[in-house]
Amino acid sequence: MDILLRVLFSFSGALSIVYAMTIIVPKFKEGPTRRHLTTAVLLAILLNFIDLSQLNGTLLLSGVLILMLRFFYGNTTFVSAISVLFWYLIFILSSMISANVELLIFRQLFDFRKLFILPHVSSAILYWVMLFFVLKYYQLIMRIFRKITTFNQMYGRSLLVSNLLVFTLILFCQRFNFSSLVQIVSSGLLSSLPVIMYVILNYLISTILTLSVVVLINRLFIVDNNLENYKYKAETDQMTGVLSREAGLSHLRTEMMSASLRKYDLTIAYIDINDLKVVNDRYGHHEGDRLIKAVTDIVQKNLREFDIIARLGGDEFMLVFRKCNLFQAKKVWNRINEEFIEANVEGIYPFKVSASIGFRQYESEHHPDVMQLVHEADEAMYVHKKRLKASKL
Repeated sequence: MDILLRVLFSFSGALSIVYAMTIIVPKFKEGPTRRHLTTAVLLAILLNFIDLSQLNGTLLLSGVLILMLRFFYGNTTFVSAISVLFWYLIFILSSMISANVELLIFRQLFDFRKLFILPHVSSAILYWVMLFFVLKYYQLIMRIFRKITTFNQMYGRSLLVSNLLVFTLILFCQRFNFSSLVQIVSSGLLSSLPVIMYVILNYLISTILTLSVVVLINRLFIVDNNLENYKYKAETDQMTGVLSREAGLSHLRTEMMSASLRKYDLTIAYIDINDLKVVNDRYGHHEGDRLIKAVTDIVQKNLREFDIIARLGGDEFMLVFRKCNLFQAKKVWNRINEEFIEANVEGIYPFKVSASIGFRQYESEHHPDVMQLVHEADEAMYVHKKRLKASKL
């Protein structure tokens, strides 16, 4: 009878692992039922022969789970390992909460590491209930966060690490509560109803607060990530990846103030891509977009790391050369123009790559605002464009 009960509880424990994996592991639920049952049977057999209170038993179970996720369900090794790590933290957390409740209310002391396969009905039911709620809690916050934002790789990994750290923190809190409750119960202090109610209330509050930390920390990542996304979209021209008109003018305004206060040279250039309309009419707007991208890519490649390029409109761009006088800025442009010529000689594109440009060096007494400086650079650009047209005649 004991053997049969042990087998029954081992299989129940294996089913709880499979259920947890359907929530934690991506696309696990899509696997066939037969494969899930095979996994449960293999895990049940393994649980009958290992001692989860020993480190080698835990490592063996985790290793087998990783291999199953890798080869049975086709997940990558990284996803499999992270999923098993999350499962272990959730399993231990559920077991720890259950062990705390058992000790607090029923005065029964169980090894939380083996609670989910322990042949004790009330403890096992309590564990399954706690596991269900912790998994649903985890599923809820992940579902909400996936709906309200999209993470890039850096933020995705940061979110992952933060969740691991917070779940680990909660686990340590539960472990501390468990040790404290053991001491209280063994000392006989937990005898009167007011004391029991106080301890229960304190335990519930601490548990809820620690679980709330998960939401709060993830929320910080969500807000931070969204702000970065909104800021990037607002400040970046989506086609070329350079600064938008508003961001470029704002940057120039800041540089003008800084150059005036710190007394360093500041030069801007107004660029107009040549023959964009001709390219659009002859080759189509797709090739016109390629021309814009070709110009911006070559310009960006030759700028210094503290210079910027902003798209002011269609085929018009602005360059801001920080700590750079007019002569130095023209030298940079000569290097850029040489690359234009090289691209045309090599025939990389079916069209010619070139641009007209006008320079203006900032002088605080002559340029009281941003638009005055930009307007003068724009006028200089038109002079250059007229000369180019005249030279072609």
